[in-house]
Amino acid sequence: MKKVGVIISSASLARKLVWLSVTLILVLSACDGDQKQESKSNQENQNEDEQKTISIGLDPYDYATVPAYLSKEILEQVGYEVEIEEGQVGILYEALSNGGIDAFIDIWSPNLHSSYLKKYKNDFEVAGTLYSEMPLGVAVPTYMEDVNSIPDLKKYQDKFDGQVYAIDPGSGMAQTTKKMVEAYHMQDFEIKNSSTAAMLAQAESTMVDKGGVVFNAWRPHPMFTRLDIKFLDDPKNVWKLDDVQIGVTDDLKEQSPTAYTLFSNMKLTLDMVEKWQIGLSEEKEPEELAKAWVKNHQDKVDKWLEK
Repeated sequence: MKKVGVIISSASLARKLVWLSVTLILVLSACDGDQKQESKSNQENQNEDEQKTISIGLDPYDYATVPAYLSKEILEQVGYEVEIEEGQVGILYEALSNGGIDAFIDIWSPNLHSSYLKKYKNDFEVAGTLYSEMPLGVAVPTYMEDVNSIPDLKKYQDKFDGQVYAIDPGSGMAQTTKKMVEAYHMQDFEIKNSSTAAMLAQAESTMVDKGGVVFNAWRPHPMFTRLDIKFLDDPKNVWKLDDVQIGVTDDLKEQSPTAYTLFSNMKLTLDMVEKWQIGLSEEKEPEELAKAWVKNHQDKVDKWLEK
């Protein structure tokens, strides 16, 4: 009996192998496409599930206006509705602790806001740090060559009419000014509280006649650009360096992960904030400044939004 065999030419075999390879590639590509589409759909569903309304607390200081409106502009670009809630520092800490606001971008830790942190620190989460070791204290005009440290204030009390100018009494700066008066036995000095604008107006008017004036000073703030002033040395270290942090509600990471990512990654510089403050003092709208900055720094914004 003859054996029946099938003879396949090498050319025919090659064609079949090519056909099988193409088929396999198409199948794998289809599977990969399905997986990518599924991943994209999952991401879209996740984004849709996010809480897209965010409220940001803003205290009455121009340096805090910068990160608040910058965050607002960035989050609105990615589909959020953002409300800016203005209030005094103590009110905003309470609102953050009870969920009245979702974020507060002006937490000075661990010193300046120590009384608020002691009361509320377990009721919110610190998402990130905007900038570190912020300089603050009290300042005098540079023409007062004999006054270079806080103890000198008591020595030359008459030059200052026994007054220290401070910002609003609910602020951490005002509270630390009280501690300074006690620590340096300056009980004969009176603390004159007012708004930042009123305090600086008093300083400027006194400096016109080369008078003596001592007042709260800090960075970021354009006062050091506009006024010829100097920080006083603080040998008792009453004015400790602070970090400025972003506080958020405990559930923000789960409810609004994109906003949480921004608050975790956003970093600012003193120079940047002080340029903004000059713009604000020239009556430019904070929204206008935020839009311009984001437009010119989109790469940085994209990095802030990376998870």
